[in-house]
Amino acid sequence: MLRYLFVDMNSFFASVEQQDRPALRGRPVGIVPTLVATTCCIAASPEAKARGVRTGTGVRDALRLCPAIELIPARPNRYVQCHRRIVEAVESCLHVDQICSIDEMYGKLMGKERMPDQAVALAKQVKAAIRREAGEYLRCSIGLATNVWLAKVASDMHKPDGLTVMLAEQLPDALTHLKLTDLPGIATNMQRRLHQHGIHDVRRLCGLSKDELSAIWGSAVHGSIWWHQLRGRDLPFRATHRRTVGHSHVLPPVWRTKAGAKAVMVRMLHKAAARLRRIHYWARHLTLIIDFLQAPPWQRRVPLGLSQDTLTMVQALEQGWRDYPAFGQVVPLRVGVVLTDLVADEYAPLPLYPDQTRRDTLASAMDRLDRKYGRHTLYFAGMFGAKQTAPTRISFTQIPDVNEMNDDNDD
Repeated sequence: MLRYLFVDMNSFFASVEQQDRPALRGRPVGIVPTLVATTCCIAASPEAKARGVRTGTGVRDALRLCPAIELIPARPNRYVQCHRRIVEAVESCLHVDQICSIDEMYGKLMGKERMPDQAVALAKQVKAAIRREAGEYLRCSIGLATNVWLAKVASDMHKPDGLTVMLAEQLPDALTHLKLTDLPGIATNMQRRLHQHGIHDVRRLCGLSKDELSAIWGSAVHGSIWWHQLRGRDLPFRATHRRTVGHSHVLPPVWRTKAGAKAVMVRMLHKAAARLRRIHYWARHLTLIIDFLQAPPWQRRVPLGLSQDTLTMVQALEQGWRDYPAFGQVVPLRVGVVLTDLVADEYAPLPLYPDQTRRDTLASAMDRLDRKYGRHTLYFAGMFGAKQTAPTRISFTQIPDVNEMNDDNDD
């Protein structure tokens, strides 16, 4: 019995452009943040993909691979509008239980919908509703399976405009033709670890025991999850603790002023942002925390959009700082910055706006200079004079890596 229907829009941004501009239909299209030679494609049409252009392909390489490619500046607002229409279209056929990204979502099958014939008919209705409500060039691939993870895998198997059914009794044979990196959750680093354990193909992965998987993943929980999902088991929803990246510091007496507290917080934010990039995460919110002597503590939560660059975070701190408490000559004692609502690299969309691309490029340049010449070779003026404050601490719940400890040695 099937349980989930997973919808994956094909070449979504490029397809929106082809839908809106008929002259682009049937032609290779690349979507770029801005029309400059130094950027990369954030999406490519099926025609461009057939010539080797992929998400992340640089403009120069895209033109070399496909001289006829049409490079189109991204229109984020338009893509969001289309996304909403697609969600409404799917909802008209099947309740959308989870929106995974701007171009992915899934719904849970109920009752007779779980029968393969009924599920396939429903999937065809979803495809027809999307074409009707969003446009004929807004095509999707749909996966039907016994758990969400396998449904996503199935949705990737036949593109564009595919429809793949994966029954439990077809496992593991239905997976063995795939590469390890075709499986969600296995990126380059995880593939390298699997290779170190002698696992080079999906058939061998599927044959591992729970204990063997747990040893590779370094977690009995993750090992068990992989064992069950590879066998088509539908695991109950498991709430997870939200991951955060942050720093806190008790201020030395000389820094216990409003200006001193701010400088130290900017210093900690530099460290937190650099660590976020190092562990390949993005953050949606920044929380500022100050404990005062003889006054109530203060907190402000500021939205970041979806960011990992230092400049955006420093500007968010400036925004939150406008609400700094005005209850007399209070003395700040302890300060903290926390980045929350984290999203891993593999689930974070590429930036659509040119300004965000420039900020990410600046953050990468700062990281490279720091690695070459020492920590905080380049930093924003807000932390001037505070480079040697807030050294990295080792706690019982979070042990910093070597790079973080080197932050302090380089000051």
